[in-house]
Amino acid sequence: MSRRDDVLSALRAGGPVSGETLAHELGVSRAAVAKHVSVLRELGYSIDAEPGAGYWLRGAPDAPLPEEVRPLLISSRWSALTGGGATGSTNDDCKRLARAGAAVGTVVLAAAQSAGRGRMGRTWESPEGGVYLSALIRPTISPAEAPPLALAAALGVAAGLATLGVEAGVKWPNDVQDARGRKLAGVLLEISAEADALEWAVIGVGLNVLRPSDPPPGAGYVSDSVSDVTRARVAAAVLDGLALALDRFDAGGFQVLRADFQSRAILTGRSVVVSDMHGSVRHEGVVQGVDTQGRLILETDTGEVTVSAGEVTLRSHAGEDPR
Repeated sequence: MSRRDDVLSALRAGGPVSGETLAHELGVSRAAVAKHVSVLRELGYSIDAEPGAGYWLRGAPDAPLPEEVRPLLISSRWSALTGGGATGSTNDDCKRLARAGAAVGTVVLAAAQSAGRGRMGRTWESPEGGVYLSALIRPTISPAEAPPLALAAALGVAAGLATLGVEAGVKWPNDVQDARGRKLAGVLLEISAEADALEWAVIGVGLNVLRPSDPPPGAGYVSDSVSDVTRARVAAAVLDGLALALDRFDAGGFQVLRADFQSRAILTGRSVVVSDMHGSVRHEGVVQGVDTQGRLILETDTGEVTVSAGEVTLRSHAGEDPR
């Protein structure tokens, strides 16, 4: 933990804490303590200073700050948390850290993004009220083995949300939806590779947490299922779910996650259309599941095919919602 974390931890213990006591316990100057308190206030913490008594922590911000998320984590996989405010793109931030040699397990958090994006270069709306995070991993796999990481990540996000009481399913390849088929989260996987070796991968996750007054069509929110949710709790639960899924992926590849993915898959048995990035239809058929490499299995009019990439939409039939 950082000295700022130590100061915050002492304030969380309750009651007034004098600057002199904090300085003595942490081995720093009173001026350093005051500086850390000032930074915490800038982050949104409500801290009173009473003459003769000391500092009182009166309230914490509802934001995915490292100081709020870190104490809630169960997994030790995430070695360094940073960010927590507004940024352009957590994936871009995390990639810069990766190129600079950041440690495996580095996570960039944000409360809002101004340049968020999804698959196929789409813009990802990232307003205040959500949780946006990107995690750096360095798996010992080839670039050809990397695509199923997105499926593993989506499964981990859904499993993490389930621990909060959110009924979540996965829509191949990278979306997480609620019980009503509304989008809760999306995953964006970006990698850097040389020859046959994967140098690093960044897994970006964007989550809808707090329902706004005017939500976009088709959007679901964690707060629809958990009324007292905080964004720090959501971030921690998702990171723990993601860690567990990645641990299993590291141990045996996607095939060890296949059954769990299929148990949460929302497309199985449904008629779909698969299009490429330009919108051209490539396949139509009924989803049978996914194979051990994470490819979508379709039963088409001409037989069974596997799909490794594409945009999947439900084929509209009478009485069926084409989301």
